[in-house]
Amino acid sequence: MIITFGHTKGGVGKSLLAWHTAIAMDIPVVDLDFQKTLVFSNSLRKQAGLKPVEIIHIDNDEQFIEMFNEWPEDQDIIIDVGGFDMSINRIALIISDLIITPAIDRVTEMAGLSKFHEIITEISETVEVADIRTLVLLNELNPNSKDIKVLEELVEDFDRFDIMHSRICHRADFYNTMKEGKGVTELTKGKAKSELKNLIKEIKKIKKRGSRCLRRNLMSMH
Repeated sequence: MIITFGHTKGGVGKSLLAWHTAIAMDIPVVDLDFQKTLVFSNSLRKQAGLKPVEIIHIDNDEQFIEMFNEWPEDQDIIIDVGGFDMSINRIALIISDLIITPAIDRVTEMAGLSKFHEIITEISETVEVADIRTLVLLNELNPNSKDIKVLEELVEDFDRFDIMHSRICHRADFYNTMKEGKGVTELTKGKAKSELKNLIKEIKKIKKRGSRCLRRNLMSMH
């Protein structure tokens, strides 16, 4: 299963979620984010004597296509898409079995979600094999906030978005563990650990139901 954390807006938590999810599921990550946040955290992980995350770096579209033409469909992998719109990121959206789009409950996020919906609609209408939908994950929520109706209603207004049941709040453990090269699921306890485990459970349920799985011979699309 190809799980992509995708959004054209930066700063929404794609790399953070990719990191913690990869550790929790013990699967590799394709790092398409030019900031290379995962590389830095992985170096800290190695220094701490922990099993490093397998981070795969891609140099160009052709290498990316070749890799996923040969990727086993029963092997899970994460793609961390950078916060920008370019061809390699669009290819990632096309081939993904599951796209998770982190969204923050802020006014500025509304424009970002609208732009991302435009992009996946454009891809779906122009690429023959693509019919892209994405699951929006409410991320960085205020733990004390009870009212997130504005963002939920926004997501419902877009026909290619569905909202996930899981919620990720702004918690220090997500950042502190990453700075130490660890994942929140490696902690003994904590709300961040519980939230991440709930996300993993939801991902596994989606996988069990059967994913979108649009993979074809990608060379014919390029």
